[in-house]
This record gives sequence, C-alpha cells and structure tokens, in this order.
Amino acid sequence: MLGRVVKGIGGFYYVDDGQSVIIGNARKNLKRGKNIIYVGDIVEFELRNEDGDCIINKVRERKNFLSRPPVSNLDKLVVVFAAASPNPNTFIIDKFTAAILYNKIDVIICITKPDLVSNDELNKLVSTYDRAFRVVTVNGKTGEGIQELYKIIKGNNVALAGPSGVGKSTVMNYLTGRNDIETGSISDKTSRGRHTTRHVEIFNMDAETHFYDTPGFTSLDMPRIDKYSVREYFPEIREYKGYCKYLDCIHVEEPECAVKEAVTEGKIAKSRYESYLAILEEVKRWQK
Repeated sequence: MLGRVVKGIGGFYYVDDGQSVIIGNARKNLKRGKNIIYVGDIVEFELRNEDGDCIINKVRERKNFLSRPPVSNLDKLVVVFAAASPNPNTFIIDKFTAAILYNKIDVIICITKPDLVSNDELNKLVSTYDRAFRVVTVNGKTGEGIQELYKIIKGNNVALAGPSGVGKSTVMNYLTGRNDIETGSISDKTSRGRHTTRHVEIFNMDAETHFYDTPGFTSLDMPRIDKYSVREYFPEIREYKGYCKYLDCIHVEEPECAVKEAVTEGKIAKSRYESYLAILEEVKRWQK
C-alpha cells in the first residue's frame, strides 16, 4: 500500500492513503541516518492489525528534501513576510530564497499586512522581488489576494514559510478553509511573533494541493557552493549571464559588468544585489 506521511510525532507517523489517515511505526532501518522519514515522504506500508495500525517498510525516492524543517517532495515554497510589524529583513529573505532555489523548489513571495504601509512603500517592496519571483500581496483582514495565490499554488505540494507573526497561519486558514490553525501574536518587547506551530504537518486543501505547516522556518543555511554558482540562485542576476565583458564575471569589480549596470539603472533592486554580494563573501570565506 502507498501513502503520504502527513505528520510525525514521538516515533509515530500519520500516513494518508487518500481515503483515511493511518497511524503507524517505521521499521528500524528507517529511523536513523539518511533513512529517516520526512513529512511529505511517499511510503510503502502494510496494515498490522484490525485496528488500522500500520508499519512503514520503505520510502519512495524523493523529488527533494530539506532537513530543517524535515520535509520532502515540495513543488513550491511560499515565502511569507509582512510589509511591517515585523519589518522584513531582506537579507534573510534573500539568503532563504537562494537556498530554496538550490534545492530546486519554486519560490513564491507573499507579502502580508499591506495596509500598514503606504502604497509607495508597498510598491517598492513588490518591485524588489517581482523581477525574480511571482509576488502576491495578501491582506489577512479582508482576504484580498488569496484567490490569486490559490491559482498559483493549486495542484502542488506547498510549504508556507516565514517568520512567526507575519500572518502565515492566517493565510493558511484562508486557503484551506480551516479556522483551527493557531495564529500567533506579536511580542510587545521584540516586535516579533510568538511561535505557535510545534511540528510539521500537512493539511489538504483538495486532493491535489497539499500544504506543509512548519515551525521555525525562518532561514536555511546556504549550501557549500563555489563563487561562480551564487548568481544562479538570484534569477534577475542570472538573466544577465553572457552579457558581461568577461564570461567568468562575478559582478563585483569587473569592468563592463551588465549586472552592475542593471543595478545602477534600477533594473535590479539594490538590496538584492547587496544580498548577493554578502552571500558571495560568505562563499569566498568557505573556500579559503
């Protein structure tokens, strides 16, 4: 029998076979090293008794996986952050999206709380990212923007990721039609959200669209790549590949650099370019 792991707590795994969710355990060889089970895994299992318990025998090959949080087989990742309260940290966002692209997962940007900033401020934030990703603005109070987001993610395995307190759970409630996903408030002292999600769990919007709710999904470590690979994970910079004077241009000090010209002309957001340079410096330190 085949099913998808939708939750794992205390050594017990919840497997959705398309008709019901069955609770079971995994064989010992699936509890250590690279063989551990991730939420999102497609597994082969067998029923163990009349009560409906199961034993997981094998994990099917994954499309991709992330270790923090432990999820697999994602198609799209919606990076959710607020226009304000808390204010967005663009470097963390940019480093996060680069790491996600490295794992061959499509990125969607979702900006919440648009009513807390002016139209000019919101447009500037949108234009920072719409050169690289699909960008959707969602108002958690009215639900405006939800239908647009739904159309983009329908039929995919999707994670909603971002700092606590930005309205991630509210967006998920709208999309899934649930009202029992706990939402967080903002700490007065830190202006940051209080974590409310305590484990990874998949909620189904329909038979083809699966949402991964994850705790503490605010950043990912950059993979150990070389300095020439960093540009591959900034789509708007990658577009200028082949347009610089030098084929091995890394867009720092080289003359006649098309990327630096694009930044000067406003075709690439300055903050995105600065994030690229910061990540590039990290990579250079690794290589020493």
